[in-house]
Amino acid sequence: MKKLVLFLFAVSMAQFFTDQAKAQSKSLFVNDNALIGYNTDSVLTALTAAGIEYDVFNARDSLRSPTTAEMQAYPLVIWYCSTDGVGNYFWNNTDSDNLDLIAYLETGGRLWLMGTDFLYDRYGSAPGVFSAGDFVFDFLGISEYDAQAYGDDGGQGVPELDPIPVVGSTLPHDTIRWYYSTAWWVDGCTPGGNAVSAYNMGPASYSLQGLSSAIWNYHNFYDGQKELTFLFDPALIDTYANRVALFEWSYSILFMPPPPGVKELPAMEMKLIMGQIPAFGMLQCKVPESAGSSISVAIYDINGKILFSEASELRKVFGVDISSINPGIYLLMFKDDKKIYCQKFLIGR
Repeated sequence: MKKLVLFLFAVSMAQFFTDQAKAQSKSLFVNDNALIGYNTDSVLTALTAAGIEYDVFNARDSLRSPTTAEMQAYPLVIWYCSTDGVGNYFWNNTDSDNLDLIAYLETGGRLWLMGTDFLYDRYGSAPGVFSAGDFVFDFLGISEYDAQAYGDDGGQGVPELDPIPVVGSTLPHDTIRWYYSTAWWVDGCTPGGNAVSAYNMGPASYSLQGLSSAIWNYHNFYDGQKELTFLFDPALIDTYANRVALFEWSYSILFMPPPPGVKELPAMEMKLIMGQIPAFGMLQCKVPESAGSSISVAIYDINGKILFSEASELRKVFGVDISSINPGIYLLMFKDDKKIYCQKFLIGR
């Protein structure tokens, strides 16, 4: 009887995620780049390879920003400015707050902003200071616009961006390097409010070292409004594979929906995976001490599709064969008769 109940639970969870994926599987990609079309193509190709589905709204061809209603059809807006530093429709092409975007964000929308010079487009050269009531503070989590690579470092450009551990994410993210020896006009900022840095300028010898060039503004890790801002153009990352890996990591912390019950779990109960991450071949799992005598185990992809499920008597330590699952971001879930335990993880290449 217990096995039947666990099987029915697994079926119901699979249906839940399938329904959720159908409703939320696509993002809206806003192309706000009219300068180098190849950069847009590079970013779109890498997003696709990372498993991120999207529809495209071309702001430059449309001569406008998408409306609130157009954005509200999507749970995530990916706004790409590339290196085009003037006339961004992110600012309505008038250097003013985008009221449609604000309305979208205030009603639960999520934003992933990418590119250099969108701050310069509106505010001119650094520095600049922001506080509550300013769009860039309230929504992007930026309290100070401190400097620009090349413009404020003696014409050097930033050699790399160094990863900073992000609260709530157990997934690794790697150092960002460039197709060129350095990247120009990358913005260096200071996070404010609820925001944290995901990448800082580096290395230690670089004159602007420590300024943030990727800011994650989170209100709650599993619920509510979130914005991730890349103050650089990911089209300039050194390799296609590294672009894809960055998008996989970024999308997972921003958008991957948690199953029911995850919001109530203390962080220490979510460490379910033993051994190295990224995982290869076999996923080594450890069941929490508080788990009941019988559990169900499942693995989901970032769109909520169930890839593995098993209902069995409790084993404190066991392995799951993942050799047939493609590299990418996944969710491991245990369920006993009282709780759900979850942890995101990465399968390596």
